[in-house]
Amino acid sequence: MDAPRSPIEEKEFEGPSVDSADLQERIAARRLRIKARVEAAKREAAEDDSKKKKSLDSSKEQTVSRKQVEQSRLRLAKLISDGSELVSNVKIAADSRTMTHVNEEDNKIRAKREKLEAEAKSASERFEEINGMWEVALAKKIPQELNIMLEEQRSACDAMVEEKDKLISEFQQELKVKDDLYIKDLRKQAEDIDLMITRMEEQIKNLTKAYGEELLQIEKSFVAERGDIMNAHTKNWEQLMTQRRDKEVEYMKAREKRVEDYEQQLQHLRVEDAEEYNMVKIKLETDVQVLEQQLQAMRATYQLNQEKLEYNFQV
Repeated sequence: MDAPRSPIEEKEFEGPSVDSADLQERIAARRLRIKARVEAAKREAAEDDSKKKKSLDSSKEQTVSRKQVEQSRLRLAKLISDGSELVSNVKIAADSRTMTHVNEEDNKIRAKREKLEAEAKSASERFEEINGMWEVALAKKIPQELNIMLEEQRSACDAMVEEKDKLISEFQQELKVKDDLYIKDLRKQAEDIDLMITRMEEQIKNLTKAYGEELLQIEKSFVAERGDIMNAHTKNWEQLMTQRRDKEVEYMKAREKRVEDYEQQLQHLRVEDAEEYNMVKIKLETDVQVLEQQLQAMRATYQLNQEKLEYNFQV
């Protein structure tokens, strides 16, 4: 059973109707409905894709691998949509045949009902007429006339039975036709099922092949992107290593220059310290000599004072 349509879908499906008595018009209406639904799904998918693309573009530029993934997704979505439409066409044709068969059966049942009602009415009238003739036959006194009346009654009854048998034969023939039609429908359904299975198997093969091809393309795009990234990082690494070597050379040169400066400063300090040391040494040696002279003088004075004290003590 088809799902209820929205007002937009009702507006889109103005034209061929699925409830029409014309088979081609119903098929066209169902095809238009499927086409409209597929287009609506594609529009929704396109809107979602545009939103995703905007979000990706706002964050960073789309890479080669992402482009390949998007192209593969669109191709696979189209293959799935086309395959679903191929399988759905078989179902649409089967539904159309079923609807046609149902309409024909409704018309036949209606015609049979009318025919049975007409035959029942006619049979009832004939039966009443035959019953009415029995009273006339009973009123006959002459055997020949009674025999004629009985023959007429028999002929009327035989005609009535013959019509019933004819109607029964028609119904039996119609039942046989229905049995044949049922067998044909079963065969047609089996053919439709085989066709659907064949199309589904082809769709599976095509999708499997397409998925493999797209997976290979995606893998190639990732490998190519990986190679580009590796090359870019290698170049960046080489540049950094070159900068590092240049900085190391500059650092070594600066260090050598600093070492030379430090050596010159140390040599200058050594010279200055040596001169200062010599001056201090000379000064200290001079001071030592002066102090030794003072010590000798004090010793002489001490000796003289001691002799004076001893002399005074003896005197």
